[in-house]
Amino acid sequence: MHGLRQLLRSRNFRLLWGAGGLSAVGDQFDLIAFPWLVLLLTGDPVAVGTVIAIGNAPTVFFMLLGGGLVDRFSPRLIMQSSNLLRLLLGAALAALILTGQIDLWFIYPLALLKGLADALYYPAQGALLPRIVSPSQLRQGNAVVQTTFQLSGILGPALAGALIALFSNGSGAAPAALSGLTGAGTAPAAAGLTGLALVFSSVASVFLLSALLLTFLRVGNAAPDAADPENPADPANAGILRSILQGIRFVRADSAMFLLFLLIAGIGLLIEGPVIVGIPILANSKMAQGALAVGVIVSAYAGGALVGSVIAGLLPAPKRGLGLILISLFALSGLLMMPFGFLTSMLLAAAIALIIGIAGGYTEILFTLWLQLRTPQRMLGRVMSLLMIATVGLGPASSVISGFLIKFSLEWIFVGSGAIIALLCLPVAFRREIRNMRMPDIPPDQPDN
Repeated sequence: MHGLRQLLRSRNFRLLWGAGGLSAVGDQFDLIAFPWLVLLLTGDPVAVGTVIAIGNAPTVFFMLLGGGLVDRFSPRLIMQSSNLLRLLLGAALAALILTGQIDLWFIYPLALLKGLADALYYPAQGALLPRIVSPSQLRQGNAVVQTTFQLSGILGPALAGALIALFSNGSGAAPAALSGLTGAGTAPAAAGLTGLALVFSSVASVFLLSALLLTFLRVGNAAPDAADPENPADPANAGILRSILQGIRFVRADSAMFLLFLLIAGIGLLIEGPVIVGIPILANSKMAQGALAVGVIVSAYAGGALVGSVIAGLLPAPKRGLGLILISLFALSGLLMMPFGFLTSMLLAAAIALIIGIAGGYTEILFTLWLQLRTPQRMLGRVMSLLMIATVGLGPASSVISGFLIKFSLEWIFVGSGAIIALLCLPVAFRREIRNMRMPDIPPDQPDN
């Protein structure tokens, strides 16, 4: 607890923490508001899925660019630019709704820009934290930031949904009632969009506050893009494309890092689709609570991830056997996933989701800390962007494949995905570089407050 108190005394950390928490709340509001707006406008699930896919596409295609820019320019500047772009998008959507000019074709490019802003923000945040706290505070710093993110995932959607419901008139009306919305003079209140306008206005406000907090953050070390004239391979002396390739080569040359990135990508492919597509179908077809069961199961996982992050922040990081601990928890999650498709009890499904969430939250903190301590600061933006691509990059493909396979068997897609995750972990666990994996020694640096 003493280390946590010391961390919270750091002015720079408090500013970054507050900015990150506000940004996370804004993202959670968007997560609810974007698809709900499309659903009200069209009533078409395909349109909803298209907008979500457009918003997710930059995560894959621009995340590496974001990592290269972070290592070349100031991470704080990148985060502020992202926040300002998301502020403008929220304000534009609120204005279009309030003036009755909103149209589906406006939403597509705005969703794309939102995804691009996210692709720039998160590598920058991951690269900035090690520059404002000492290495000995990184574990707890990551835990605090991740815990705040998990809390936003629990509270943000509920708050956004409450705002939409409380301040909309007839928000549950059939989409057919919106057929004239794009015409001039349509009253947004009649279309049930007043609450959505309030949500998007709130999004703009929180991103403005986040950008303002970052303005007061002071980073005293030399900027990561400062060119070294004696080193022509330095990122600041190379073009963006070349620096991105350097980041890929760095990960590829570290066999333990490369193996774990591949494993994480495989787990993402196997778990994201069955969970996102399968759990609603499972709840609708086998659980009496229906939609309530979906919310309870998802909340249980988010709560478990929060608990796992707190545990990782409170307990000392294991010095030895780190690789086997990570692989064991990955495999455990796969095994727990296997019976999911056969469950008819909401409480049992929530309990399993809670355990999987605890394992996920704990491993995320440990692996992020290991990466931050193992990676040179000048490469950290690109390495973090590659980790995010490994984590979420195959999500859209996973959802499409899962939707197709669930038509044949809901139960066996969970069995197959969980079993393959466990089997993938087995050969990785026997690799020498994984068995010898340990947490790097923490140098006695002091935070730059």
